Amino acid sequence: MKFSMGNGQHIEFKTDVKGLDEFAPVRPSKFFIPQWFKDINDSIPLAPQPEVQGNRFGKEGEISKKFSHGTVKRCPAIVDIMKEGYIIPMWCDFLVQRDKKLLEWNNKGFPYGIEFHVNEQIYNWNLKKTDFPEGVKFINPWRIHTPPGYSVMFLPPYYQFEHRFTVLPGIVETDAYHQVNFPTIWHTNKDAIIDRGTPFIQVIPFKREDWSHSVSQMDELDKEEENKQKWELNTKFKNSYRSITARFKDGRHNKRRRFKVRGN
Repeated sequence: MKFSMGNGQHIEFKTDVKGLDEFAPVRPSKFFIPQWFKDINDSIPLAPQPEVQGNRFGKEGEISKKFSHGTVKRCPAIVDIMKEGYIIPMWCDFLVQRDKKLLEWNNKGFPYGIEFHVNEQIYNWNLKKTDFPEGVKFINPWRIHTPPGYSVMFLPPYYQFEHRFTVLPGIVETDAYHQVNFPTIWHTNKDAIIDRGTPFIQVIPFKREDWSHSVSQMDELDKEEENKQKWELNTKFKNSYRSITARFKDGRHNKRRRFKVRGN
């Protein structure tokens, strides 16, 4: 399974399990948008403002939705992280049963199962009362390959609101090392089934680069640009952020801002 990363780069997910690429394939994250997000409206109709405009015409239909407050569905930061990278879905059904000290699992004989990090390996971890006291490591059937200089950030798909377990985030240099397993904290003490196809881990490739940084006071140019962006955001009901970023991408932004490294 090979996906384009732009600029001719590709990330590859390879498996030795026959048919896995067909019945539980890795796919771009945009195909795993959670149902709660799909169902939510993107707007909250504005309350009447008699002192400004009143409601003399009594028109509160579809058109009023355009002139409205946005819900989380209009938040570009949330939309973009949901769609970034790729999702490895759970590759088979897992039945997990446990008590305070014992966890048992069954995956119908699928060749990749669960191993454990004993309590000493996560000593002083801030576990909750219902957390299983050992790390539960899911053995990944996918080998991940990125081009030279590219690593992968692994994240739990945050907005799926999975409460039974949390896959621990991490970064791996997948241009050199390809077998990556997923340590997990298991939260629930009830029996649980993770269905095949459940969004399990988000995979975000990135280029390794050295960065410097600076810490400073805003100058007048900073303040001027921030004020312009504030008004640009506040003078449209929808898509103002996208209009700013689109202009930046095609070179129509103010290029006077220069980055000066003042410290490391």
